[in-house]
Amino acid sequence: MRPFSSRRHVLYLVATFTVIQLLLIPLLGFTPFPDCNGYIALAQQSTEASGPYPVAGQMGELAFLWNIGAVNMTQLSLWLFGSVTPLLILYALMKGATAWMFYLVANRLAGAKMALVALVIYLLYPANYGEATSLLSELPFMFFSMAALYAVMRNHPLMAGILLAAGNWFRPMALVFVVVLMVFYFVRQERRWRRIASLVGGYVLMICVIGGINYARTGRFFYQAATGWMALMQYSWDHDSDTAPDRAFFVDGDPNVIPAERQYDVLQKDSVWRSHFGIWLSHNVDEYLAQMPEKLARTYVSDNTTLCAFLPEKNEQMYQELSMETLWTAFPRLSAVQWLAVVNLLFYYLLLVGAVIGLVRCVKSKRLDVAVLCGGVILVGTAVLLFFGHGETRFHIPFMPFIILLTAWAFHRKAQKNPE
Repeated sequence: MRPFSSRRHVLYLVATFTVIQLLLIPLLGFTPFPDCNGYIALAQQSTEASGPYPVAGQMGELAFLWNIGAVNMTQLSLWLFGSVTPLLILYALMKGATAWMFYLVANRLAGAKMALVALVIYLLYPANYGEATSLLSELPFMFFSMAALYAVMRNHPLMAGILLAAGNWFRPMALVFVVVLMVFYFVRQERRWRRIASLVGGYVLMICVIGGINYARTGRFFYQAATGWMALMQYSWDHDSDTAPDRAFFVDGDPNVIPAERQYDVLQKDSVWRSHFGIWLSHNVDEYLAQMPEKLARTYVSDNTTLCAFLPEKNEQMYQELSMETLWTAFPRLSAVQWLAVVNLLFYYLLLVGAVIGLVRCVKSKRLDVAVLCGGVILVGTAVLLFFGHGETRFHIPFMPFIILLTAWAFHRKAQKNPE
């Protein structure tokens, strides 16, 4: 009899997981996160303007350039089918494929037994269900990122770079993976410079293709969303303990305001926010650093975002129903979904602890390649969010597969030491 960890049995598990993702779409219905509604609105506007987002005529009207791939895919689904449901089905299939590639990557790193442990944890984790009922950009980003990691494991760094740039089209976080993979290749030492060059070359090549197409359409070269400086400026200003001394530096006393008479296009607006943030930072370095602990807490305090899909009533306030404050205040008189959120939180906190243990075990066992890949994505990604982003629980979702992989490593090594 074949061992349970054979590819055939793993495929059964992943297929079941994928079928559940598909069934949840009609059972739970569409989850209207604010970002999803924004993508739909922009997609409809672009279609009316007879072009993919953003069309040339929108460049001077848009306040910021959102996740281009997410909007374009929404627009394509609406144009072809008049509905986003086909896109949700595609995202459900992507979620299943991500789980399969997650297993394959873990298998390449540490063998079938540890990969099976990681996959089981991934499949049991409640927050991995319901994500495909929305249009959020994390799911397609993780699909392309995991595909890139599998390409790395198969020694195809050029393809990995191309896939990361494609994921970056959905969510501008791929540079974290590029940097970590460069260190990963360096640690592994085998033909490292050639592979690093291929990885970076593939990434730059795909960026040039995406940017070139956009330049031909709009006259401006861009390849990813441009929301970071605006969001960072808003967060820094809103959480500044004393903005009064800095108001004189900005038009209308507010760095988040760009006068309409200044006819900037959307990319120029992003440059203005970057300039404004630089001015604010030059006078508030201590404030900037003091805000980081709260950003870190906001990023990792919970992992309940995707569970909003299970709420019976979905509206603009659905985040609040599963927030830590609401759960704490209402406990123990919680709804079924709120109890699911509590279970998920306990699972999540165990994963965080397990990831720390797993990272230590990787270092002690001199598996620096695993430590660099998993720990690097988490730590470098977190640093990027602290220095260039703002705190939001959704933002750590791309790090969860690596947290799970490190947790599996901790359990697997423990099981080896104590086989009884």
